[in-house]
Amino acid sequence: MSEAKSVATIVLAAGTKSEPVSEASGLAHKAMLEVGGQAIVNRVVEALQAAQLVGEVVVVTAPDSPVQDVLVEGTAWVESAGGSYVDTIMAGLKYHKDCQEALLVTGDLPLLTAEAVDHFVAEALDSGAELCYSMVSAERAASLYGTTSHSAVRLRDGDFTGGNLVLVSRQFVEHQGEQLKRAFASRKNPIGLVRLLGGRFIFRYLLGRLTVADIVQRAKQILGCEAMVVNSPYPEVSFDVDKPEHIAIAQQRLRERQR
Repeated sequence: MSEAKSVATIVLAAGTKSEPVSEASGLAHKAMLEVGGQAIVNRVVEALQAAQLVGEVVVVTAPDSPVQDVLVEGTAWVESAGGSYVDTIMAGLKYHKDCQEALLVTGDLPLLTAEAVDHFVAEALDSGAELCYSMVSAERAASLYGTTSHSAVRLRDGDFTGGNLVLVSRQFVEHQGEQLKRAFASRKNPIGLVRLLGGRFIFRYLLGRLTVADIVQRAKQILGCEAMVVNSPYPEVSFDVDKPEHIAIAQQRLRERQR
């Protein structure tokens, strides 16, 4: 296991109303949605602050975003200088000016727990990778989503869906930010994710021969850095609110926790 070490953490909350959930709710960002009596972004921050391996947390929002208005008093936040995914991360790294690595967490994870965060961070730090990505088995994800469909990559090792926790080094973001943007944008799109690997890998994927190890090895070649995937036993890291119906599911899961 990793020695006790806290990592600077960036909560990504700079999206727009163009997302389905935001459009349906009329809110500027889905992180503002109330689930279980709290804005989702505050639930995320609360889980992060309770984690043993997480240091200071900053929420990055779009310029003049109303997300800032729903944050619990005392929560650190900064505005992104631009609208891209890389701009959002760089704003967080500018705030954490002395950190060499950072945990990236999306602001729409209503069921996130400290235990899930600590498990991922410990595994990621132990790997020594400059880019460490979370994934969850489709079966575990279904335990939260129920019958609601969720995108999954069908690999030889099993079916997996992308998680929403990523550990990255500052150096990687500064030199490979656009690659990170493409990979993160494709995390819920199986074909899009495999397409990043190249034609030969698409063929292997379609034949059911592609493995997690293949993807990791290819990612190292493309990115020129050490990369790792953490298969999380905590489906909460993959449960983001992408569709309006996910809100009701999150409410139900929170009620079940309180029993």
